[in-house]
Amino acid sequence: MKWGWLFSLPAMLFFSAFFLLPLVALGIRSFFETTGAGAWTFSLATYQEIFTDPYHLGLMWRTVKLSAITTCVSLVLAFPVALHLRQVSSRMRALVTLAVLSPLLTSVIVRTLAWLVLLGPQGTINRALISIGWQPYQLMYNDVGVVIGLTHVFLGYMILSLMATLDRVDDNILLAASNLGANRWAVLWHVIIPLSLPGMLTGAVLVFTMSASTYATPVLLGGSKAKVLAAEIYDLAINYLEFGMAAGMAVVLLLAVASMVFCVTRYVEGGRRKVIFE
Repeated sequence: MKWGWLFSLPAMLFFSAFFLLPLVALGIRSFFETTGAGAWTFSLATYQEIFTDPYHLGLMWRTVKLSAITTCVSLVLAFPVALHLRQVSSRMRALVTLAVLSPLLTSVIVRTLAWLVLLGPQGTINRALISIGWQPYQLMYNDVGVVIGLTHVFLGYMILSLMATLDRVDDNILLAASNLGANRWAVLWHVIIPLSLPGMLTGAVLVFTMSASTYATPVLLGGSKAKVLAAEIYDLAINYLEFGMAAGMAVVLLLAVASMVFCVTRYVEGGRRKVIFE
């Protein structure tokens, strides 16, 4: 249809006005700083400070580290669940899926506050440990608490991604592998896991990007001892009014996440082309 693109014009205008333009303005702001007379001058001082200051480098490393750990933990926990849901009846699958994904229907703040009750110094877990004669553990205001909270928040997205991929695995392929002498572990390692790789990568992208950019969970469970980029950007912009530095760190976070999404997407597409043509 010659003028079919006009139907997408409202969405394109909305996307440009409320997403692209603010991002462009944010990027431009990060390259300018104000002088004493109120004039704007081009400067790379913001990025120079970001990539040379040990504090900012530590924030970037902690953000990447916690996001990567959360992604790995989510994958390890989600894969058996998704694999099990592939084998059960449709009714049981619906019930288990509802139970697993029900946290996604609850506010992130509510779920994180629930973890405060469980992980606190006088929380449910430490009280249980004390009752059996064990020493209490520091489960909050550190990396452990942040990973636990992020995994609980984003585990459902990993399960959904894996379910969508595992459902497309043909049972005849598994049956053929078994008939050729492969045991269950061999079928899992050499057939199921390679075929589920696109779902793993998709879930990894979702969990990693959302973990790297989330604010509420790291602030509530990590505090100042496990601070991440999102919390630092908020403090710079809202509490200290350092808009230039906040814009620079936001651009760095955006580019890091966008680079990962681009690389994984290219890898997945290349793998699909390889499977089809070779």
